[in-house]
Amino acid sequence: MNIQTGKIGPNSATSPETGGSGLAVNLDRKRFTIQNQSDSDPLFIKLGASASGSDYHVILAACSGGSTEDGTGGIFTLDGYQGEVSVYASSSADYSVIEFQ
Repeated sequence: MNIQTGKIGPNSATSPETGGSGLAVNLDRKRFTIQNQSDSDPLFIKLGASASGSDYHVILAACSGGSTEDGTGGIFTLDGYQGEVSVYASSSADYSVIEFQ
């Protein structure tokens, strides 16, 4: 078993975010995870600036349990990427994010 230790990075959110900023550049980042917390809108993720509905790398499904922040929304985890991560949703982005460094 490989157990990794680390600390929470400065761009992590302790409550669901509603903006489109995602994560700022962090050269100490080892890994990040984003989860869609919306009950209706998919979340578009871009490795870089200015995610949109037509310019993205990953789409995270909305929560399938029928309510916001029920833990069933799509999740994306990436190791080793230290650049900016932007997010977009057609209405208001609702997501949680954590980075490890």
